[in-house]
Amino acid sequence: MPPIAYTTNIVPNVLQKGDKIRIKGILDDNAQEFSINFVNEICKNPDFITYHFKWLLDERVIVENYKDNGSWVDHQEQDYDSLDGSIFELEFAFQDDVIDVYKIFDNKPNRITTYEPYFELSEIKAIQVWGDVKKISELTFKYA
Repeated sequence: MPPIAYTTNIVPNVLQKGDKIRIKGILDDNAQEFSINFVNEICKNPDFITYHFKWLLDERVIVENYKDNGSWVDHQEQDYDSLDGSIFELEFAFQDDVIDVYKIFDNKPNRITTYEPYFELSEIKAIQVWGDVKKISELTFKYA
């Protein structure tokens, strides 16, 4: 797995229905992939991850799954267009039983996937950004 580019704890609240997290960043030149993990433990290599979102840029594929006691589970892939340029902006909206993921373009959300997590949203303790990310330029928490 590529190195962690960024990590932050979820503070001051636990995630719940109606909360949103927006992440904007700049990718490395010739980026191949990046991922965003919503982890249940505050450590470098957690055994429990509620939601793993990975974008394989060259393959134009989004991978989603979760990690339970050190094992990756429920691997799902879907085709999706590549990013326009080196800047990405994603919003993760936490609903009743799903996480909706939006690609933000011209400050307008465009839903790209919906994921049903195995773990409760309240178990998420931190966010990790992995892969070919040069910089996180914005991280916004909107609590319901």
